[in-house]
Amino acid sequence: MKQFLRPFLFLIGVCAILLLSDLQNRKGGHHIAGKTRIAIFRFNSNQILEFTENGVMDILKQSKEYKSGNMEIRRYNAEGDMAIANTIASNIVSEKFNIVISISTPGLQVMANANKNGEILHVFCAVTDPMSAGVGITGPEVNQHPAHLVGIGTFQPVADVFRIARKMNPELKKVGVVWCVGESCSVACVKKARIICKELGIELVEMSVENVSQVYEAALAVSSQGVEALWVGGDNIVEPAIEMVVAAAKKNKIPVFTNNPKHALKGTIVNLGANYFQVGQSAAEMVLSIMNGLKTSQIGIKNIVPEKLFIIDPVKLKMEGQWMIPADLRAKADSILR
Repeated sequence: MKQFLRPFLFLIGVCAILLLSDLQNRKGGHHIAGKTRIAIFRFNSNQILEFTENGVMDILKQSKEYKSGNMEIRRYNAEGDMAIANTIASNIVSEKFNIVISISTPGLQVMANANKNGEILHVFCAVTDPMSAGVGITGPEVNQHPAHLVGIGTFQPVADVFRIARKMNPELKKVGVVWCVGESCSVACVKKARIICKELGIELVEMSVENVSQVYEAALAVSSQGVEALWVGGDNIVEPAIEMVVAAAKKNKIPVFTNNPKHALKGTIVNLGANYFQVGQSAAEMVLSIMNGLKTSQIGIKNIVPEKLFIIDPVKLKMEGQWMIPADLRAKADSILR
């Protein structure tokens, strides 16, 4: 019996040593051999998330891995339905994708919950505040996130857009906001807005909603309270209804300013935010780096906001109040719509 037991114990010891010696690499490294299956998970069809996904696809399709046929990409969209989002996230995990790229804060939260055991690598983007999302990210440093969960934050420049609005209307004293209390990204933005409004001496009139169907009536209610403008920050419930907010504001001849540059096309006067196409590109570049050997233990959670400023000429909007575009703001703007 001893002649069989000794070699057996020796074999177990060797295996244990090999496993322990490779533990650090397995915890922080996600080098992927062979064909890589990538799922792209978008929470809804709003413009920001569409631009982000287009940026992701732009970089992935240019990669040598994709062009050589060693990358398979499948795209999912929950269309803002939480039940569908949970089903999609569970399916992504069960289908054993190598990597999932989630787009938006709700997308991050749903996907992280489905993948809490770290069965696949999860890269997130288009997230306002990853640290407040409740997914185990405690800070921006390399050791402050789960090994299987990395990505980039894009905190909207809330304070700066309020400063720009005040510069365009030095008499601005009262601003309204409609926001969803159930959205962590919206909560984070409103907290920032309260701080900058206090600093600038602006009264912030708030109205909360739970779903898109409540946005128009809430915007009407806020607009009728003597506010001189409405503001929309990062909010996955209110932003898809931006046209409703603009329509409500028009009834009281006041402007809307936002943290999404593309909302200018919907009639909002000042729009300062990120170029989300570039945000998507940055996320895809992170994915490719990981595929080529970068360890997740070497990646911190950075805030990436490639800023864009779009303004509509106040004359075009026919509003009440003294709104103007100072010369320095004209020089700074990426686009002025007339």
